[in-house]
Amino acid sequence: MSAANLAILDTSVYIDNLRSGRFKDEILALPYVIRCSAVVLAELSRGAQSREMKKFVEDLANNLLVIVPNEREWAVSGPMVNRIATAKRFDVHKTREIHFDVLIALAARRIGAVVISSNRADFTAIGEMMNFKLICW
Repeated sequence: MSAANLAILDTSVYIDNLRSGRFKDEILALPYVIRCSAVVLAELSRGAQSREMKKFVEDLANNLLVIVPNEREWAVSGPMVNRIATAKRFDVHKTREIHFDVLIALAARRIGAVVISSNRADFTAIGEMMNFKLICW
């Protein structure tokens, strides 16, 4: 399978869809093979309160190939986050938050996957610092 056929769904897509079913049709119609970011799994796990949500996260981890940021991606993410946070004047909380998105984008770029997100502002800011494929819903 070519990398052009891969996609990583951002946490925002899963959350929006779980809360409202907002992206059900779009997800079912995707022409991509979905990979799951370890960062997304961590974010979803952190917020999982119900048994149903915990099971959903477990099922993602068990049924999708999980993509993990590598050592180089971790190393370059810090300075990149610093540049974004400085340029956008992010506070400490927002800086921590966007760090996860940078790691998702870096790992997606490495495998040639498109990131699909409903968090247009943050991923657009990241796109100003690095090239990666992005679809915003």
